[in-house]
Amino acid sequence: MRPLTGLVTCLLFATSPLHGQDSAQDDRIGRLKASVTGSGPHETAKLRERDGIRNGPGYDGATIHYPTDAEGPLPGIVIVPGFMASERSVSRWGPFLASHGIVTMTIGTNQRNAMPEARADALLDAVTTLEAENTRKESPLNGRLDTERIGVGGWSMGGGGAQQAAVQDPDLDVVLALCPWKPGHSFNHPVPVMILAGEDDTPAPPSMHALVHFRKTPDTTPRLYYEVRDGSHSLAYSPTNADGDVGRIALTWLKCFLSDEEEYLVLLEEEPRSAKRFLLELPDEGPPNGNQPG
Repeated sequence: MRPLTGLVTCLLFATSPLHGQDSAQDDRIGRLKASVTGSGPHETAKLRERDGIRNGPGYDGATIHYPTDAEGPLPGIVIVPGFMASERSVSRWGPFLASHGIVTMTIGTNQRNAMPEARADALLDAVTTLEAENTRKESPLNGRLDTERIGVGGWSMGGGGAQQAAVQDPDLDVVLALCPWKPGHSFNHPVPVMILAGEDDTPAPPSMHALVHFRKTPDTTPRLYYEVRDGSHSLAYSPTNADGDVGRIALTWLKCFLSDEEEYLVLLEEEPRSAKRFLLELPDEGPPNGNQPG
């Protein structure tokens, strides 16, 4: 993971006009918010194994969504589904993130009942596949990927696997832990992590999983906990859920920590209307912003 250059400076600048923001600042925030809301400006296409991408042994099936008209080098992320779920369950994230300039690979697992540790291994094997596209002669991504800006994500047990993947490979750049399931574990890694939770998640109650993930990731690691009011375990199926807040907040996190566009940090200072709890911790910034964990 690269150093968080300018992180504190950017955040302090963004939060300084606490009262009476002038119209220029309001316009700036409005433009930033609009740029992460809904589909992005880029046309997208996809690649599958039949198109020549590597068939990794650690996972079962893969699709790479990429922007066709974005200038490189492009960041990338790999996303894995949850317990007994197929790649299709996380497929909506592919075109959404790709339309915003992030190459997104969704994968299946060799066994649908695989535990988070196996899903971590699947993610890391898939990272190898994604990085190989940067040098595969026939790939439309040849020479267009930034292999120094790669993240992982997952839903349910896949979210737990994404956290575990960061423990195994702390050189990853970002984690999206979407309604994660993995109890009784500390996640000792430095990789910036966004944790999505649903207030009414029955398979993975936040008090036993997502909130524990937030608390048991080091306080030196940039962390965001976003719990959606009345949200269920299927919240992570689509970035359009919670009136689009799910995709908007996840994309904002990726803009900040995967694409290195730190001006987007200002958007994390505003709690979404859909939030039951919204906890932000950044290095050297004191106590969390927003509601306190409880």
